[in-house]
Amino acid sequence: MASPKAKRVKDLQIKRAARASKEVLPSFNYLMTLMYDGSNYGGYGKQKHQNTIQDTLNKVLSDYFKEEIVTIESSRTDAKVHALDQKVMFKLNRQINTNKVLSSLNDLLPSDIIIKDLVKVRNDFHSRYDVLNKTYMYQINQNLDPRLSKYAWYIKEDLNIQKMIEACQCLLGKHDFNTFKSGKAQSESSVRTINDISIIENNGLIEISINGDGFLYNMVRLIVKALVDIGLGKKDVLYMKELLDLKSKPDHLESAPAQGLTLMKINYK
Repeated sequence: MASPKAKRVKDLQIKRAARASKEVLPSFNYLMTLMYDGSNYGGYGKQKHQNTIQDTLNKVLSDYFKEEIVTIESSRTDAKVHALDQKVMFKLNRQINTNKVLSSLNDLLPSDIIIKDLVKVRNDFHSRYDVLNKTYMYQINQNLDPRLSKYAWYIKEDLNIQKMIEACQCLLGKHDFNTFKSGKAQSESSVRTINDISIIENNGLIEISINGDGFLYNMVRLIVKALVDIGLGKKDVLYMKELLDLKSKPDHLESAPAQGLTLMKINYK
């Protein structure tokens, strides 16, 4: 008769053999490109008591594929922020006809969320960690046009665009942007690289575009508010450099309203 120890060893060997013999299901990685109007949502990422883009998307995907789908986004946009090029990945254990699925999912999604592209990507691809750079654009409206109220910050006073352009040059390159970080930011490092900033005015609509390797929570909106204070003459051109040199967010620093911000482009390595 086998000893208790020998029996335990044999049972363990049987369990290991059973695990090893199980068929490993194939895994296929899919990447979606989303456009959405964030006006009616509490941001992209899942939250307990908020209607979010991710909640809506996950439910539609899970219902369609009849299994729980977990999505991973490239950027977590805030409440009322929009996107024209949000990237979202998910995995399946089967291959799909991407054109057919894209059409079906768009029929199921609400009209303010649209999947504009769906492609199969390599298994080691990651929608967040493989990002090379991102572009956000912030709109300021100086016209009395109610159609833009959900997509731009209305400012009736004249803004000195040239001073705003001059002020933001100090942000280019690699810096510690801890000053321009909301308290909700979860990133361990606040070092980011800004590749380009442009400010263009066309018939009373001002577009501030910022491209960088990544952005901290509320970073773009904090930068925009500081630029507006400079453009209105409330602060001088050196104000932006002074903020950057502080290395921590002062209590008085405010963010620009969320509805003017749009995620415009995600580029991958």
